[in-house]
Amino acid sequence: MTSEDAQAGVDASAELNLSCVATYNAPNISTSTQSDVSTQLQTIDSNFFKSAEWPPDLLEEREKPLDIDAYSTIPSTEPVNATAIYPFFSLQDPSTALILASVRDHPIRLSSALSPQTLGTYSLVNPSTEAFISPHSILYPSHLGGSRFITGSDCLVCIFDVSRTGNEGPISRLPTIPSKRKQIVGGGVGMKGIVSALAMNPAQDGILAAGTFTRHIALYGARGSGELIGTFSVAKSEADKHIGGTGITQLLWSPCGKYLYVVERKSKGILVYDIRVTGQLLGWLEGREAISNQRMKADVISTGEDGSHEVWAGGTDGGVRMWRNPHVSVGSSEPDFTFKLHDEPITSSVFHPGGSVLATCSGQKQFPAYDVGDGDVQKSVYLKGDNSLKIWTL
Repeated sequence: MTSEDAQAGVDASAELNLSCVATYNAPNISTSTQSDVSTQLQTIDSNFFKSAEWPPDLLEEREKPLDIDAYSTIPSTEPVNATAIYPFFSLQDPSTALILASVRDHPIRLSSALSPQTLGTYSLVNPSTEAFISPHSILYPSHLGGSRFITGSDCLVCIFDVSRTGNEGPISRLPTIPSKRKQIVGGGVGMKGIVSALAMNPAQDGILAAGTFTRHIALYGARGSGELIGTFSVAKSEADKHIGGTGITQLLWSPCGKYLYVVERKSKGILVYDIRVTGQLLGWLEGREAISNQRMKADVISTGEDGSHEVWAGGTDGGVRMWRNPHVSVGSSEPDFTFKLHDEPITSSVFHPGGSVLATCSGQKQFPAYDVGDGDVQKSVYLKGDNSLKIWTL
């Protein structure tokens, strides 16, 4: 499939040409996370991970896209809440092919992406009930040297040391609010809710942004181990009546570290905040069709040393959209380009750091069709959708 087959929203083929070079088809793909150009990890039907590996000549021209097979499968006994890849992942060094996963009612586990092998577990336990806490977000940032990772759960942000496996627990527990019983109002102190998204500022200041399903954002200094800088809510803003939103699912920093992009579920766009003024809404990106409870991930790619960048995001209509330098305008921004790439919702759009390779993943939960006749209910076959991973070159 090439851009000639795609439906371009704004004469996209005149400047951008997307060509599909590889495809992987699998049942019930729900989300994906990219490590590098040679390996792609996916969460399959909530309870499985699959790793696909492709040859070095992937990007060479060929008559039809290359078919990719699963390299390894990691089963899970319970649904997976969140995943994160080792920041220095490299196929040249299999010891770095690592993935963290938060599994419901289980400790966080560290596994090899190339073989179904658990390398370590990390316990996060509720001191009141002694039940395992399953984080809804995991961040494995390169800023911490690969030796530590950060998790977000109900009113709690934790930092783990990778070398401290077993029941030792996190090295730091940072409650997002002093008490779960009552939220302190006034002065912007604390935020209540499940921490559903984490992102580390790429700038030297190392600000950690944490977002919740209750539509609050908190900023912490010293790469998550410092004091609370401030909190603010994204609800009831000027953008609400234009794009909506019911809970934060992803946070993305601009390459310059001055702007924060807020991705929400059941939203038609993406919020843009100027972090130099805490809680200052700069604008919003319109046209993103994401009225769904699915996590639909976007990506920010740098296009120049002057801070210029692009935002890419998929939608429930199977289209991927791009906004160029949205931080330079105030208020609403329409997409610069729109491409129809899949027949199902695009749950993730991720760029290679080099900027010339795009990975898109599509799919949604499929339910069987039922035939009702003469008082009998019979289940027919499952409807087959576009559950696929595709690699595109620009």
